[in-house]
Amino acid sequence: MSRILISLTMLLALIPFAGCTDDSVPRAKFGNAGSTDGPYGIKEMVVSDTSGGFSDFAYGFVSSYPGAYATISGLGIPTHVKGYWSKDPESTTDSPIYYRIDSAIDSKLALRKIKTLKNAYKNFEHSGAAVQVVVDNAHLKILYTFNCFNSSDDCSKKEGSDPNGWIVRSPKDITDVVVLFSGNGETSLKPFPKSPYDNRIIRAVNVGETVVSEATLQDIDLANHEVNDQIVLPATFSVIWRKKLNPDAEYSQWQFDNYKLTGNLSALDTMEESIHAYRNAMNGYVKTSTFDIFAENENLFITYSAACLTDTPGERCKVAEDPQNRWRYFDELGRYAVVLFEGKGTLVAQSD
Repeated sequence: MSRILISLTMLLALIPFAGCTDDSVPRAKFGNAGSTDGPYGIKEMVVSDTSGGFSDFAYGFVSSYPGAYATISGLGIPTHVKGYWSKDPESTTDSPIYYRIDSAIDSKLALRKIKTLKNAYKNFEHSGAAVQVVVDNAHLKILYTFNCFNSSDDCSKKEGSDPNGWIVRSPKDITDVVVLFSGNGETSLKPFPKSPYDNRIIRAVNVGETVVSEATLQDIDLANHEVNDQIVLPATFSVIWRKKLNPDAEYSQWQFDNYKLTGNLSALDTMEESIHAYRNAMNGYVKTSTFDIFAENENLFITYSAACLTDTPGERCKVAEDPQNRWRYFDELGRYAVVLFEGKGTLVAQSD
């Protein structure tokens, strides 16, 4: 390769790709997540920028604007937002409401708005920019501000600096902001599957000398999943398990009964209804949930269960009895579980 070509290649490597960054606006170092409509829980709220960086504004419980505060790694011009949040009911007899959003942000327009705000002040020295995520039911806004406060700063603006009227007052009328994104997410009375509110994991549980050696569950979208994978709702299954017949013998002398069972999980709509009835019967908050696969001799069980927390430290959650017997207590799991399948496997020949 010639020296000229090498030099040209090195020069091109030093030139940033157009649209990735813009040094004319500061990277935001501060973040807020709040609401204008009472208390919410924000479990995931990832805002990505044009450079490929991102910040997560999942600050947990928020109840007002500007809400919870944190320093962030330095967010550039936002280009995408994805998140999940929830609102607790005003009445104890109602269920929480869940929201999610997955939307692109017009980064070119966002850049113009940020530049307009940055160049609008006559005398204010920018000490740092902040990005604020604000929720109100299903509606979500992303605001950008330099936190100029009239009580302590000179926030006067240059004449004609905002011909498009992009600079507005913050929800509590305490500073100037520009709205980089404003849109509605989806609403549901049930947690969205595969969301932080409903992580459903496949788990194999060994019972005594009976061990699940292989398990594959097919999701409702026809994707196959194995143990420790996340799944929405199993539709079919294939499970192999074995029971040790002589546990006290030497390792080389162990003998097993081997079983296999393949089948379908029927009435998927009813199954989902049972899962949510079970969750609503808890006196706490779901922490994790699992589709458990375990066997006792030739009998195979597939169940749904959840671990949960209460507001009292150290207190275990309780599950109300079900008059329809959709769930029952399993010593093997140490908690109540919804029975999704129960059947007998086929004894197969022991492999060498």
